[in-house]
Order: sequence, then structure tokens, then C-alpha cells
Amino acid sequence: MPLSSFLPGFSSAPPRYAGVSEPSLFASLAHAADPDAHKGTSSVPEALSAREGGGAAGVRQFDFVICGGGTAGCVLASRLTEDPDVSVLLVEAGESDQRQLFSRVPAGWGNLFETPADWNFSTVPQPELSNRSLFQPRGKMLGGSSAMNAQIYQHCSREDYDAWEASGATGWGWSGLQPYFAKAEGFTPHPAHKIDESMRGKEGVWKTGYPTTSPVVDAWVKSGPAAGVPHNPDLNIETNPNGITRFQATVDSKGQRSSTSAAYLPPSVYSRPNLSILTSTRCTKLLLAPSPGASDPATQRCVGVELQQSPDGGKTYVARAKQDVIVSLGAFGTPQLLLCSGVGSKAKLDAAGVEQKVELEGVGEGLKDHVLAGVFFRAKNGTSFEFLKSQVRTIPSLVRWLVFGTGPLRSNLAEGGAFLRSDTIAHDGSVSSSSEGTKGIVDFPINASGKTSSDLEIVCAPVWYLNHALTPAPVPSADSFTMASTLIKPFSTGTVGIRSGSAWDEPVIDPRYLSDKRDQKVLLSGFHLMRRLAQTAPLADLLTGVDLPAGGMEGFLAATDTELLQHARDTAETIYHPFCSARIGAREKGGVVDPSLRVYGTSNVRLCDASVFPDAVSGHPQAAVVAVAEKFADMLRAERMARVAA
Repeated sequence: MPLSSFLPGFSSAPPRYAGVSEPSLFASLAHAADPDAHKGTSSVPEALSAREGGGAAGVRQFDFVICGGGTAGCVLASRLTEDPDVSVLLVEAGESDQRQLFSRVPAGWGNLFETPADWNFSTVPQPELSNRSLFQPRGKMLGGSSAMNAQIYQHCSREDYDAWEASGATGWGWSGLQPYFAKAEGFTPHPAHKIDESMRGKEGVWKTGYPTTSPVVDAWVKSGPAAGVPHNPDLNIETNPNGITRFQATVDSKGQRSSTSAAYLPPSVYSRPNLSILTSTRCTKLLLAPSPGASDPATQRCVGVELQQSPDGGKTYVARAKQDVIVSLGAFGTPQLLLCSGVGSKAKLDAAGVEQKVELEGVGEGLKDHVLAGVFFRAKNGTSFEFLKSQVRTIPSLVRWLVFGTGPLRSNLAEGGAFLRSDTIAHDGSVSSSSEGTKGIVDFPINASGKTSSDLEIVCAPVWYLNHALTPAPVPSADSFTMASTLIKPFSTGTVGIRSGSAWDEPVIDPRYLSDKRDQKVLLSGFHLMRRLAQTAPLADLLTGVDLPAGGMEGFLAATDTELLQHARDTAETIYHPFCSARIGAREKGGVVDPSLRVYGTSNVRLCDASVFPDAVSGHPQAAVVAVAEKFADMLRAERMARVAA
């Protein structure tokens, strides 16, 4: 959500990372192949055949090569290099997030959209959303999307992870992951928000706490119990992940965003002699060859990772790993790189002109995402943060944030959320404690992970947030408030594909939003609840009208389900949570990696990001991504110790 254009006038600190961005500096860590030999995918193996095995002069090998310096990649690079005998190359397509002032300002994240710090993806046209192609922002910088998201910190339901394990993801249940949520977190308590701190991590490097909350969201949270949604002061208590709350966020004690790059790659880490960070560089292909000594002769080993800094005319370089190549490019980038490398279904690869190396049907299948549809209210003057979009009106808040780290710019903007089961919402928006006897639009078994888990979120923000706030409010000087019905356990699944064998081409993203009709009813149940919330004090006392859908407050309250669904089709957007596109699971059931996160059919290609999630989590997933990365780092450390001991 764009802030004032005044902010770029303030210089940001110099980048903290010793990232390599000059092509000439590749020589010490990768061997330059003949550029002509890399024009076509079919010539790549021949061009590299004489160099396989690490015998080429001038080639530096690392123990691990990590493709992607995003949310998980930064965690892995930091943890693996705690062992001084382990060398790591971290490759990131973007630059340091510390070059981005708007990344450090908690309320500034929307200003990163459609900039070089954003991958700026789009979906294919979505038939159930008025055939619109939807914007898909993803972080293209160190820290990835943890450096440009709304910073919400949420464990989600323990039943989500136990369902993962029950589906075949051995070791990835709640008992296996809970210690890593705690290990990562450095929670800062707030005197105004009393919670059970014994269940929270205190010593972790990833800082969490309470951001600033606007008056209108404070009123929204207070209205929840009267509307039938119990207040929950801390969603991160494992016994109760539901209710209405002020979100906790990854904001540090100075009022700045705590991205995983800021948290896990401070100067003491990025200066380690065993860690090399290569920025402004894209991983374009995994070079695969038969794996010596494998029990299955079809097993492939990654003998190198192609690296490029320009799609046209630039040199191609190769980085090699003695142990594992870890792909951590996110739910869109990870399946794209696998497919561009020949790992996937033959039909997909043939269509893109890519030679198949590993038959793996699940690559790019099973994509899930959280989609929301909002109602856009007018609020009383002085109750929202819409003024942050005004250059002049932002100045006092900017000074306050720069000096004290407090004020409206410390808000994460997505300030409040309510989590509940859609089958407990009646047509009139009232909420029951059980689905039994509830007469609502959701008249089927919901897709929740268990009996206490949610499938619906109502999220709110003290700003006009149509089209990611890229579409201006009808009256920019007025105060605005957005409430949105959000599917967090969708039935609909989509795909990620490729247009060609070039990783420089945008992936083909098709979430198939609302393609399962049950999702449409769940979304509508959220609208029914939002109508009740809008009429409940103290929130009702601060709302002065509705700008969208058309017809004002009276029109919104009287709208039919058909009209509300059409509004959703015309305005719904992602809430930026793609996952499950290369999931843990049995190969014959569409799984791409085994529980050790090793890609089936390979001996040394591992994945670690939200793509490996076996199913959607019922909330905001960045904490889960970090916990998965923390656990995986320990798994890799244990594997290394076992090899040394042997």
C-alpha cells in the first residue's frame, strides 16, 4: 500500500552484505563455460562433460550451494556456516534488502510492489475471477518475501502440521517443528498486551513483537466478542489458534522490520570466511548427470548450477557443491527451476522443449494460495492510517519513526485478524460455537486440518486496500478501512509451469482460484460475518459508509449472495501465500521430495521453502517457513556428523 513518495528522499544505509555482483568476480568461485555452448538446452551437457567431477582448473567447490537468498535461504546459510568447516554459496537474484528503505519501514512494504525488489509475477487469467490476471508480488532481494510482506507472525494450528505428518511427511508434525518455532523467535513483550510468555521463544535472532495499531482496528478487535468471535490475545498458543486478535509481527525493538536477512545475516555472519553471498545473480539451471554408485541407474546428481547475471549476451557460470544443492526459490521459483532443469512430467517438459532428466509428475502440481475479497469502508477522520499515502501528512510520522521507531509507520498495516470455522457462521452473520444446528451457506464438511482448526480468516487494515492499494481511494483525503474474507484452507488447487527452458521467462502461474465451488461458499460466509461486524459497536461507531461494493452501507447490508459473489469475482486478490507446488509426500501420490527434502530421482538436490508444504497452513505462513528451514539445517548438520563419524 503506497506510502508518501516523500520517503525515498531519505537515504538508506549502505548495504550490509558482501555480495558479489560483478561478473569478473565469478572467476574465484565458478568456471565460465563457452557462452555459445549454452544457447540451447541440448548442448549444455556436452559443454560441461569435460568439467564434471570437479577437476576443472579454477573451479571452487562449496559444501552447499543454496539457490535463493529468500525467507528460508538466509536461515540455511546462517545455520550451516555456524560450522567453520562447512562452506556455503548463497545465490540471490536480487540485491540486499538493506538497500530498500521501504523494506525496513514496517508500513512501507506496499511501496516495494512493481519495483526491482519485486518479482512482479502475474497469474494466467482466472475464469472464476472475471477472467482477470492477478498480480503476484514476491520479494526479489535478500530475505525474499520476509523483506516485503506484512510481517505477520503466526504459528498456525498444530493440527496443520500433524496432518502433514499423517499424510506421510514423517518428522514434520507439530512435535517435530515446535522447537524450531521457539529457536528462531526473539519475542519482545508489550505491557499493554498480556500473554503467556512461557510458550514463546525469547533468545532467537528473528525478532517479533507488537506493531502500532490504529484506532479503527482497535475498535474492530473489541467488536469481535459482541459479534460472536471470541478475543484471543495470542494466536500462537498451541491450544487455541482461533479468535479475533491484534497481530504480532516481525518488528524489532527499534521499530524496524526483522526480515530473515536482517536477522540471520548480520555482519558477524555475512563476514564469515566460509560464507559467500552472490547477489544480482540468477540460478538458471541444475546440471544433472547420472549419479555414480546409485542403486537406481536413473538417479541423477547435480554436478553444477548454472548462474547468469543477464539473459542476453552475458556469460554463463557454474557453481559446484560437494554435498548438496538446495533450491529455495519459493513456491513459484522452485518448481520453475526444476522444470527448466528437466525434472518433471514429460508432457510439461516436451511442451517447453526441455529434455527430461527425471520423471516426476508432482513438480508444479498441487499449488495452493490464500485468496481474499474485501469490503472497503469510509471511517471517521483520524481513526485510520490512510493519511500515510499523503506526502505532506506523512512527515510528522516519518520523523517520529526515524527518531523513536514508533508511530503509524511502525504499523504493519494488516493489523488485525479473526480466525474461525466457516460452518459456524449463519446466514445472518451470527457465529455459533459448533456447526451443529448452524443454518449457514457452508453446508458441507470444511477443509480444516482438524476439529479445532480454522478454514476462514477475516483480515483488516486501516487503509483502502483495493488491488493491493495500487488503485487509489475514491476520496484520498478521507479515512478508509478494509475488511476482507480470506480462504485459508482452500479446496481449489492450481499449477506452476514453464513457458520455455529459460529461467528468465516468467513461470506460468495458475492458482485456479475459486474453481472448487465450495470455496465460493466459504468466501461468502466471511461476507456474512463482516456485515455483522460492521454493525457492531464500537466498530460501527467509527464507520461512516461503504465505498465498495457499490450502493453504500445500505447496499452492502442488503446485497444478495449472488451480488456479493460477483463483487468478489471482480475484486479478489491473493494475500501472498503460495505453497505446496513441490510438496513432501509419496512419489506415487504426487510428492516431489521425501521427508529428508531430497528430490525424488536425485542424490543431492534438496528443496527448502513453502513449496514443500504438504498442504496449506491455516494462517500466515512465514513463521512456518522459518521453522522448516531451522529444522532442515539441523537435519543437514546431523547428516554431516554421521558421515564424519563413519
